[in-house]
Amino acid sequence: MIKRLYILRHGETQWNREEIFRGTKDIPLNEKGLNQAEMAGIFFKAIGIHCIVSSPLERALETAHAVSRATGIGIEIMDEFTDINFGIWEGLSVEEVKKTYAHEFELWRSSPERLSIDGAETLEIVRQRVSRGFERLRKAGDESILIVTHRVICKVIVMYLLNIGNEHFWDMKFDPASITLLETDMDRFILVFSNNTCHLQKKGDK
Repeated sequence: MIKRLYILRHGETQWNREEIFRGTKDIPLNEKGLNQAEMAGIFFKAIGIHCIVSSPLERALETAHAVSRATGIGIEIMDEFTDINFGIWEGLSVEEVKKTYAHEFELWRSSPERLSIDGAETLEIVRQRVSRGFERLRKAGDESILIVTHRVICKVIVMYLLNIGNEHFWDMKFDPASITLLETDMDRFILVFSNNTCHLQKKGDK
C-alpha cells in the first residue's frame, strides 16, 4: 500500500530558461539542472524511499539517476508519467506561440482544460494515462514512492489524487527540482507539502 508519494519535478533545462514548450522533445538538463538533481538525491538519501519511478524523457531520467546514485535504489521507467504532448507547439517559444496561436494560447492561460491543439494531448487525456499509471503503482505495494516527472504531470497527479478538476491547473506551481509530498489517510490522499525547494539552498543561502 502506498503510504507516502513524493513527486519530483526534473531539474532545469535550457529550454526552461528560454521558455520554450518542451513536451515530448528530449531535452537534457543544463549545468544548473544537474546540480539540482544531485541536491535532490541528497534529500532522498536522508529521508529514505522504497521505489523510484521516472518519465522516460532524458531530463527526468537524468534527475532520477542522480537520486538513484544517492539512494542505491533502481529506477522503473513508466510511460504514463511522460510529459504532455504539446503537438505543433513543441519547440516553439512562449512568445512565438502567443503570436502565431493567439486564441489557443489565451485559452491555455484561461481555461486549459478546454484546449485542444493539433497532434497534442488534452489535459483529460493526460489525466487518464496518469490514472492508469497509478493503478500499476498501487498493485506494486511499495510504501514510499518517488515519481520523477514534468511540470504538467506534477499538476495532473495532484489534481487526480485530490479529486480536483482540470480547471484548477494554474492554481498550483511546481518549480524545477521541487518536491511535493502526499500521504494516504484511510482511503484518500492528503497533500502534506508542495513545491518545496529548500533542499536546493546551499549552506549560508537566505
